[in-house]
Amino acid sequence: MSISDVCEIIAVRHGETVANKTGVLQGQFNTALNEVGLMQADAIAARLKNRYFDIAYSSDLDRAMITGQKIVAYHPGLELLPSPELREWNLGKLQGREYKDLIVEYPEVMQAFKKGGSPDVPEGESVAEFHLRITTFLDRIAAENTGKRVLLVSHGGAMQRILVHAMGQIADKNIRPLCDNASLSVFKCKAGQWQLVTWNDVAHLEDIGTHNTLTF
Repeated sequence: MSISDVCEIIAVRHGETVANKTGVLQGQFNTALNEVGLMQADAIAARLKNRYFDIAYSSDLDRAMITGQKIVAYHPGLELLPSPELREWNLGKLQGREYKDLIVEYPEVMQAFKKGGSPDVPEGESVAEFHLRITTFLDRIAAENTGKRVLLVSHGGAMQRILVHAMGQIADKNIRPLCDNASLSVFKCKAGQWQLVTWNDVAHLEDIGTHNTLTF
């Protein structure tokens, strides 16, 4: 498989936010990186400083854009393109609220999140709509960038959609694959066929620490 046949996707989840740390469901609620998140973003940027990119895209939400801007700062001439298609799952009325309250008010929805099901999100996107938004963008970018390396900066839920697109649906009895803040994952696409290369690589965060949440 020559590089001319393949689009390589380097996918990064944004750094940690206050909401990640305090148990607030973010969705498309716009939040910034906290102090640890900024250090994590610096670390992934340094990890990728010698990696060449042909083009770079980021969710237009602040936590992703700030992470992406730190990465492209090492790459003169590389523009970070804000892309609403890479936003996190639109969680409607649940966004910006604490998990502990949502578990009481929407127990079935929150349980479905944990099991990787298809919750009926009030005033938000369905799983199918979310998946289609992410994968349509992903397939288009891969088709447009054959033989190139693409940087994508996005969110935990969006990263799961990319993983499912590349690997297939996770069996019901298994735990949903999660990825840490500022983690690195790599995918390749050849003629519409996707391959997972690396998932949730956090070696660059060894001295900072990682954090994960069950949802978004």
